[in-house]
Amino acid sequence: MAVRIAIVEDEKQAADTLTEFLERFSRENGTQFHIRHFEHPLLFLDNYSADYDLIYMDIQMPNMNGMEAARRLRVLDEKVLLVFVTNLTQYAIAGYGVSALDYIVKPVNYYDFALKLTRALKRINHARDNALTIATLMGMTRVDLDDIVYIEVQNHELTYHTVENTYSQYGTLNSLEKELQNKGFGRCNSCYLVNLQHVRQVSGYSLMLSDGSELRISQPKKKGFMDVLQAYRAGRENGVES
Repeated sequence: MAVRIAIVEDEKQAADTLTEFLERFSRENGTQFHIRHFEHPLLFLDNYSADYDLIYMDIQMPNMNGMEAARRLRVLDEKVLLVFVTNLTQYAIAGYGVSALDYIVKPVNYYDFALKLTRALKRINHARDNALTIATLMGMTRVDLDDIVYIEVQNHELTYHTVENTYSQYGTLNSLEKELQNKGFGRCNSCYLVNLQHVRQVSGYSLMLSDGSELRISQPKKKGFMDVLQAYRAGRENGVES
């Protein structure tokens, strides 16, 4: 899967340099990138879709500087990796207040760029293994697996119940169950796929979750679900990831 990158930079030459470095890195390392360039942060923020993996953001831009754009970005997407590109180091250091991963000082040096990109890619690969991208009516949303309490299906519509929000998209629970296999989820009946770390109590055929939800365990699924739950908890006690 290609790594999705946005370059938010008003100077064409600087944007071209970043694109050239990404293409060189791709040739040398075999990593595929999907790159989009935005000349103005408002163009980037309008209709923002949380499906980017990495954003290169210039700090000094007309009308809205990169720091303000980053603050607005964090309202829309708390997870995407952000790297500032700037002429002035002192501005870049302030970027940690908006959870910037790193900063690059202009003029950009390829070897410094490649080193920091390698670091970012390690974070991206880890995040991809521990997150889902959900296509909602409002656009793409990236959700950490740890934040999902349970997923239910009704009439081919999947509803993701997370710690803070609820998201919906069309799909099947069977395909999602396969996608989340060995990632700490269990099927308690035909309608629910449960995040096992959020299970607080099992009483007969009732399942209590961390958000206060009470779900029904079906008789045909009971043994399989309890086996998966027991194996998950044993793995956690032994320090083994599910």
